[in-house]
Amino acid sequence: MNNIIIKRSQIVECQFTGTPATNKRYPFLTIPNLSRNNIILYGIEALTADQLAVTPNSNTVIASSNAVNVVVTLRDNNKDEFLYQYPIYNLIRANVGGFFTLIKPRIINLTDCVCQLVAAGTIATNQVAAFNLIYSIVGED
Repeated sequence: MNNIIIKRSQIVECQFTGTPATNKRYPFLTIPNLSRNNIILYGIEALTADQLAVTPNSNTVIASSNAVNVVVTLRDNNKDEFLYQYPIYNLIRANVGGFFTLIKPRIINLTDCVCQLVAAGTIATNQVAAFNLIYSIVGED
């Protein structure tokens, strides 16, 4: 298992509103302190119902069997899609030896980040793909 220094972390969610559809881009829910271009993302993990049944916002998290049906795209403050249609299955720590997925630190714009379904599976309306972002604040020591 890797040990990293976590300066800050927060759970973020992509909610599958309406009838879940393949190739539709589902944005991350707005979180005021993360929606500004002031966070530097350096790690991410995906959470399924095996790790977190319901988010702090009371949204039901997708089942682990549906992790193979979801991809995530992360975009930085320069509009560069640096993690493009990445399978969230590969971001679940239990699937990768307990490791966090570390990325080259970069400022992100959460409002430009999305999830997509490659197959609907058994995902129900309003369920969420949940992620734990590991980050720091721009200018923070």
